[in-house]
Amino acid sequence: MTYTIRAAVIGDAESIHQLIKHYADIGVILERSIDDIKSNIKNFIVASADDMVIGSITFYDYEKNLIEVRSLAVEESFHRLGIGRELLLTLINKFNSEKDTKIFTLTYRPDFFGKNGFIVVPKENFPEKIWKDCDKCRDKENCGETALVYKG
Repeated sequence: MTYTIRAAVIGDAESIHQLIKHYADIGVILERSIDDIKSNIKNFIVASADDMVIGSITFYDYEKNLIEVRSLAVEESFHRLGIGRELLLTLINKFNSEKDTKIFTLTYRPDFFGKNGFIVVPKENFPEKIWKDCDKCRDKENCGETALVYKG
């Protein structure tokens, strides 16, 4: 299986949206609107095969050396091929050269991130995230997500 990891372009927005929507519909990741994806396309990285987006990941830069990994998704028929790991490592490498950068995520899949250099931490370590997204989330009172930070 040959695929390419690359920066997303605006033409990928609809495919990214459909991929994220699939996982949002089953409650695994947060939904993202097509407008949100388009306006943040420069922050997305995709995996593509035969001109088809088969995976995506994005980040949010809170500044002050704080980066959140968001919306990691891989088409189900392409699971277990290392695509998610490669997307994650590509994003980490983008910021890891900055010595004091803290990379974190909130996820329903902590095992995946744990296998890739992240450790579990209290959600309260990230008040920026709570102010930005969690306060508006429908599941904020019953959040099942785990906070993790990259330790390499």
